[in-house]
Amino acid sequence: MTFLKRLFTILAGSVILFIFGWLGGFVIFTGSIALMSEPKIITTTDGIIALTGGTNRITRALELMKENKAKGLLVSGVNPDVRLRELLGLHDKNIPTPCCITLGRTADNTIGNATEARDWIAANDFHSVRIVTANYHMPRALLEFHHALPETKIIAHPILPHNFLPHQLNYWKLCFTEYHKFLVTLLRILFFPHATSPLPAEMKQ
Repeated sequence: MTFLKRLFTILAGSVILFIFGWLGGFVIFTGSIALMSEPKIITTTDGIIALTGGTNRITRALELMKENKAKGLLVSGVNPDVRLRELLGLHDKNIPTPCCITLGRTADNTIGNATEARDWIAANDFHSVRIVTANYHMPRALLEFHHALPETKIIAHPILPHNFLPHQLNYWKLCFTEYHKFLVTLLRILFFPHATSPLPAEMKQ
């Protein structure tokens, strides 16, 4: 009986620690997102990488190109049917350097964005890049990009999406989902560093 009590105490303590760890991580995660903002001082990098899937990302990346903040721009995760002129027409008709813009069409998730960016960076011999994506997506994007590009200098450029503030229910719903995606990504990188899928077969079992 003493053994069972001891086992129950250990299990109960483990569950409580797990809950507090999970909750504490979620608070830190959501707090860091709420505090994220665009850099006040924008330094020049070799390249800019805009990740599709949210508001203002491509528009802001194009503005940075017009300000001569990089030699080239990769828009990662573009629909195969979308052409460059169509994309520019949706975001900025006056962009002066279409020759320096590459549309990445193979990525359909964040690990794909990092792989696509790695090939683009190698092809252009770039050593520093600026990642433009939504603030809630930035922690997971940085995990993937630092893992795929350990020798590349990466600067985060978070974008605040429309109607995404802590007093709105949508903020907490999206942060809740993104937090768990972040945890899965972290575990995958730690235990399956060579996996090419966001959720390796070993993690599905």
